[in-house]
Amino acid sequence: MFELKDRDGLARIGILETGHGRIETPTLLPVINPNQITVPPNEMKALGAQAIITNSYIIRKNEDLRTAALERGLHSLVGFDGPIMTDSGTFQAHVYGKIELEPLEIIEFQKAIGSDIGTVLDIFSEPDDGREKVESDLAETIRRTGISAENKGKMMLAGTIQGGRFPDLREWAAKEMSRFDCDVFPIGGVVPMMERQMYFTLADSVLSAKACLDPSKPVHLFGAGHPMVFSLAALMGCDMLDSSAYAKYAREGRMMFPDGTRFLAEMRELPCHCPVCASHSVAEVTESPDKEKLLALHNLYASFSELRAVKQAIHEGRLWELAETRCRAHPSLLDGLKCLRKHGGLFERHEPLSRDLAFLCTSHESLHRPAVTRLRKRIQERYEPPQSSCEILFPEAARPYSRTYAEPIKLVMEKTDAHFWADSLFSPVPLELDEMYPVSQSVVSEHADRHTASDKDEIMKRFHEAGMFRSQPIYWLGSETLEKLPERNGPVPDMNLMRVKAVADMQFGRGAGAALLDGKVELVVSRNTGRIRNVIVDGNHILSMRAGDGFFSLKPAGARMLIAAFAPPKLRVIVNSDSAEFNVQGRNVFCGFVVDADPGIVPGDEVMVVSEKDGLCAIGQAAMTREEMLAFGKGVAVKVREGLKAGG
Repeated sequence: MFELKDRDGLARIGILETGHGRIETPTLLPVINPNQITVPPNEMKALGAQAIITNSYIIRKNEDLRTAALERGLHSLVGFDGPIMTDSGTFQAHVYGKIELEPLEIIEFQKAIGSDIGTVLDIFSEPDDGREKVESDLAETIRRTGISAENKGKMMLAGTIQGGRFPDLREWAAKEMSRFDCDVFPIGGVVPMMERQMYFTLADSVLSAKACLDPSKPVHLFGAGHPMVFSLAALMGCDMLDSSAYAKYAREGRMMFPDGTRFLAEMRELPCHCPVCASHSVAEVTESPDKEKLLALHNLYASFSELRAVKQAIHEGRLWELAETRCRAHPSLLDGLKCLRKHGGLFERHEPLSRDLAFLCTSHESLHRPAVTRLRKRIQERYEPPQSSCEILFPEAARPYSRTYAEPIKLVMEKTDAHFWADSLFSPVPLELDEMYPVSQSVVSEHADRHTASDKDEIMKRFHEAGMFRSQPIYWLGSETLEKLPERNGPVPDMNLMRVKAVADMQFGRGAGAALLDGKVELVVSRNTGRIRNVIVDGNHILSMRAGDGFFSLKPAGARMLIAAFAPPKLRVIVNSDSAEFNVQGRNVFCGFVVDADPGIVPGDEVMVVSEKDGLCAIGQAAMTREEMLAFGKGVAVKVREGLKAGG
């Protein structure tokens, strides 16, 4: 069983339980060739290896290895007491032609030798294979997987997703394979894509499958063993990777780094702090009788070091920044990063409402991250501009814009009833939303490149076409702009009240602001910062504004107002009666007890936990999407902040 612990992008820190211990994802499984072991598996644990992968076909084909594996077990044969995954011989069949082996034979052999995770004997499709061949091969792979799943016994099973270069076939494969009792879903047929640096095609293949797979099962990317690709692979939701490159490159005299591969013969320095590089010079490694092992050890150190950097980035919410940095090491990797834009809807569904750290705009690609696309989308779909005599557009400046432009705003309001926007790099932003993530919590370059400028023009055009501006915005140029403003045609608006309504609509959905502010409104404002802290309606505390991200924490009175305003399942996580009695006491909601949920929920959303009769039980923050809540059998679905004993 797989349990989700933390996330960023589609990457997941998770725990996979196996017969020989836990695997924490994302993880790297070094490939062990039992005929040619460069670094003994028992030494790999000290480097960071939690699990390894070896080839059951190679073991079965060699009489001595087969006998030893059947008599002593796989773990004794390779000298590793942790989880072991076995491949099935698919790649050998692809390279050498037909092999004398039936799909069930290799499943039974993997079971017999004690593999923790066995793999289906699928059919490998090349990127250049035509559609007709790929469809035929995929149909056979699906048939074989069904038979293998029925006969897997207690062994965990990896059902490989094929489909060549065709995204729709990858989707079909993912949907069909998710019906079977598989425990891991490898993405297959991708090694040639990596060898030919077809990273756009690789990303398209992975993400097309990922969108349709059972989210409660880990995804394995076969052959992705170079640290250059780890951050991109993790960002795309690949939980497990495997690598034979550490040994293969060592035999060729090559060293792996997060930004590429270098021949030892061409190096003058060892720009690395691993034990091998820290204790040897280039000459010493070159002349060592253990040169191949030393290079293999370095390659493993480099791989596991990068993997730890990826995991730390996930914990910090910085994986996008890391991937954008790493993908600039090679133009083809950058193509892979750009492919993520094609699958923006998938990423947006899993993007948390906000993050603890600032949004660092490191490149033009940063402006297409899901946090930014969601901001643009929600402004167009949820924000309702107020009536005003004119609209003023301020240039990009220090955030929050309302503080930077406090004096011009005061001067304008003395003359007319204006509505204000900021010409942000992200999107035209109403000033009522300038404290909301990621607008205020971001660091951007002061000098936009031509791509960014072009994007801004296109987004501004879309906003005009969507009717977001009630009149042609007046670009703020200083005091000369004051002279051109129209006379007042309405009262001076209450900026704080506008902020509450606008943020509520952005966070909970259009109409939420009006529903929540239906009554006598009092705002509690910080004396030090002037920022809103609490919202009181008819004497009831309904909302608290969070200083960190500019969104609201929902209070019980506010939750009841939203329950009345929106029909189920909007903003709700519906739990069964067994869970409800604990949730009203303030206990978290666990996946196995969720009956249904709002499809629009994203991680970090404020949600209302309700019974099947729509009785309010608790309020808290979603830890998962609806699909994940319903798919996972274990883990926290909602982190409950407050239980409501009046729920029913």
